[in-house]
Amino acid sequence: MRVFVAVDPGAELLAKVGELLREISPRAPSAKWVEPAGLHITLAFMGEIGEERLPLVIAAAGSVAAFHRPLTLRIEKGGAFGTRRRPRVLWLGVGGAVGALTAIHRDLEQTLSLSTGYVPEDRPFEPHLTLARSRDPRGDPALDACAQAIGNVDFGETRVEEIIVYQSEMTPKGARYTALARVPLEGIGAPEQGR
Repeated sequence: MRVFVAVDPGAELLAKVGELLREISPRAPSAKWVEPAGLHITLAFMGEIGEERLPLVIAAAGSVAAFHRPLTLRIEKGGAFGTRRRPRVLWLGVGGAVGALTAIHRDLEQTLSLSTGYVPEDRPFEPHLTLARSRDPRGDPALDACAQAIGNVDFGETRVEEIIVYQSEMTPKGARYTALARVPLEGIGAPEQGR
């Protein structure tokens, strides 16, 4: 099973982002657009794991969540990964308590590494919501126009109160995410921090 750990931006914010996707997706018709219900902020991507390791992933998420408090994030300022002429991924940025979110990410990676052998990604943590991906591995120039259109958007704040362990299943219509466990942020740790 393919597993990842994430936080959810909340239903109200997802509805607003859904309106944006309906507006801009026609500008890049060959891109693979994410369904609003599938939007999340990934903390750790485990990839393929055996079912016997799932309880270890859930326990790791629980131990990290017990230490961290709920936090407030701001979803704002879109952009793209890849080159300007041929972006590969269109995203919305995350502001607000990014320091607290980064601490959760760091603690989760460390705990997963110790308990499951997880190997953290060798790149800095850049929290974001992926909106679309290029179907062409070289990128999609049309995504640049979309990135320019959403460069200054601001969807406001959203409260994050739990860590979610998801299963990702590939279907002909794209990835389908199923929540396997929801672990509340208990808040015995450090207070929420901004950027």
